[in-house]
Amino acid sequence: MRKYALIHDGTDQGWQATYQAFHIANRLGAPLQALIIDPDQNQAKLAQRAAHVEVGGRAAGVTIETRLLMNFSLDVLEESITAIDGLFLPQRLIPDGETAASYLEAFSCPLWIVSKESEIKEIAVLLNDPAEDSSLISYTKILSHRLQQSLTLILPSDKIQSEPAIELQDLKWFALSKFSQSGVNQELENLHIDLLFISATYASMINELSCNCVVYPVDERLSKD
Repeated sequence: MRKYALIHDGTDQGWQATYQAFHIANRLGAPLQALIIDPDQNQAKLAQRAAHVEVGGRAAGVTIETRLLMNFSLDVLEESITAIDGLFLPQRLIPDGETAASYLEAFSCPLWIVSKESEIKEIAVLLNDPAEDSSLISYTKILSHRLQQSLTLILPSDKIQSEPAIELQDLKWFALSKFSQSGVNQELENLHIDLLFISATYASMINELSCNCVVYPVDERLSKD
């Protein structure tokens, strides 16, 4: 693991993203870089918030560094963040799929988009086709193993093979009879999923999902880290 980055904006979602970043970084033994932003550009407020984030990170057992950003934009973030395995941020900063695509292109890493406070107990990955989504499956398998949590694969019922590939036989499968926004959310609630992994193909769904999500870029290199 290299490191993870966090965008903290002082909102409730910003703190929820921060707590989730602490949890994942701690479990994976990865350092965390926190970018502290404030729409009012109040330096005193930023410094105070950064101090709170640093104290919280160290209490959580995370190696953390903070940086104050008076001017917040994607270009500024690109200059401030390099070589990361994942970016945590509040959902309010990713209002649509187009914005998500811009972040994915800029950082070439999974986006951990947090909309609510949630302890991670059940992890799932939403697939379209196991063969096409092999990189995403590999990534989520490795991550769930490191987090010591089970993984459920959710995909359309007509895509489930009677004899899955050997490397997938140890995973839980769930057939999605209705592949729609409401259908996906219904099954996420039925399965008590806390964190859902999706490919960039489904980035337009992020603001409608009933749980926190991780958007994975289409990049074969990520599955090999």
